[in-house]
Amino acid sequence: MTEALAEAQALAAIAQQLQKLTEALTPTKQVLGFGEAPKTTQFIFCNRKNGGLWYKLNEQSQPVIVEQPALTGYIRKLEFKTVERRGKDTHKLHCQIEADTNYTLESGHDSLFSKGLLSAIAFTSPKDLREPITIEVQAADNETVLFCNIWVNGQRVMASFDDGTDWKLAARAAIDAVRVANGEAPAMPTAA
Repeated sequence: MTEALAEAQALAAIAQQLQKLTEALTPTKQVLGFGEAPKTTQFIFCNRKNGGLWYKLNEQSQPVIVEQPALTGYIRKLEFKTVERRGKDTHKLHCQIEADTNYTLESGHDSLFSKGLLSAIAFTSPKDLREPITIEVQAADNETVLFCNIWVNGQRVMASFDDGTDWKLAARAAIDAVRVANGEAPAMPTAA
């Protein structure tokens, strides 16, 4: 085999692989007309009610345990929401994360998971929040309590809290840090 023939075959193989990569990266053609709406956010419920540490719901609204103990991504928004659960209004903390898809972590507004998340984010600079962070769930010794650990640049954020913590102040600091990290202005202070 001549050197020119071997080179031509190698170039043809490279061209074939490049074509396969191009096809794989080309978005699929959108079908026109009625159909299912694209799923834009995956909700992850941060509690131990279904045998795991956190879970999502499948198409039949059945819980599916998330086996991995951590989620790494960019925090895009922190907010408190009033949502209906089991026929009544309840207050939740929503933490929107951009990762392999968009996730919304939902936890009780006054749960230990939420308190750990809020206190750690309040102690994290907006500069550090521009980088991916890792949110880790950790089970307590009893069967209902769930803790939240935050890791920034491979280091765990140590942010303690106690019964004397001003949660309105901590929540405002965390929300504002996320807003600034995402190029938004801090929220306007409200009258006490």
